[in-house]
Amino acid sequence: MKILRRQKTGIPKKYVFLVALLFIIVVLIQISGTEQNPNAALFIRRIVLFGSVYFLWALLLDYINAIIKPFEKERSIVLQIIERLISSGLLVIINLGVTNIFYYAILISFEGMNFSEAYHDFQPYILKSIIVRYLDVVIIGLILKIVDANQALQRQKLQVVSLENQLHISQLETLRNQLDPHFLFNTLHTLNTLIGYDDKKARSMVIKVTNLLRKILDKRERQLITFDEELDYFKNYLEIEEERFHDRLEVIIDIDDATREIMVPTLMLQPLIENAFKHGIAQLESKGNIKLMALKKDNNFVISLSNSIPKNKESKASVSTNYGLKNLDMRLRQVYGENYVLHTQKEIDYYTITITIKNKN
Repeated sequence: MKILRRQKTGIPKKYVFLVALLFIIVVLIQISGTEQNPNAALFIRRIVLFGSVYFLWALLLDYINAIIKPFEKERSIVLQIIERLISSGLLVIINLGVTNIFYYAILISFEGMNFSEAYHDFQPYILKSIIVRYLDVVIIGLILKIVDANQALQRQKLQVVSLENQLHISQLETLRNQLDPHFLFNTLHTLNTLIGYDDKKARSMVIKVTNLLRKILDKRERQLITFDEELDYFKNYLEIEEERFHDRLEVIIDIDDATREIMVPTLMLQPLIENAFKHGIAQLESKGNIKLMALKKDNNFVISLSNSIPKNKESKASVSTNYGLKNLDMRLRQVYGENYVLHTQKEIDYYTITITIKNKN
């Protein structure tokens, strides 16, 4: 069992002790306000008692923080509840024991109180003290939850700002990579062969290229879009390339409907599909396949893109996609932090890139 685990709050210690001091002042003011005949000796005793209580809670803050953290999905919820109840009880006992030993040690040393008097002085307050300490744990836990939620919101805002900066800085480079000269050259070459031979298809292709360019320009100011919107761009790109490879290309798209509304970085699939053609399909002499799969698995969002590569020729895909993958990896990190995995796998005649985004409910 995992009892009394520590989970750092990320709050600087000086602020923790400052808040503890404010708690002490508030409690002292509240108690003093209810007394009709306050005296200095009693006030000093309370400073010692409540000061030791809340400063000790400040030292134990990481342990309270571990108690309020979300449950681990791979472990029994009941077991984790029991662990946290035991941990809470132990923290109450530690605080109650340490603070009262310290408090009565001072009274014995400076006011001449003996052990028997100390015990009889504390006995009527045992149950009340336990209840108050449990309430302290609950209140501190709620405060930590609020702080954690605020920190998460601030981190998210910083990630968005960082992503915006990264996108603006690399805007021209990204646009260049989105429609590189090879793609434009091949598209224009295909148009040239169609004009006069199949004008209807040529006009259709011009419209598709225009739509693709318009979508890229429309999306360049958006950092996140739904996966369904991303698929729309993906399919538009495919339609253009299929004009070149229609006789030797098979495309399979298998999308779980539950993934369509998930927010993803704009043009996330672009480097994957572009390199699938450039370093896979275009290098084949026979028919090739491209398969896009997206599904939700154990609350994870999994995207996989596979494409055929030449069997008897060393594929340059793993090298040539290096820049594109690094760019994509950087963007994914800006959005998801550590909650994703980018994995590549090369087989004899297939190259697969899998992106797993964790905990996408």
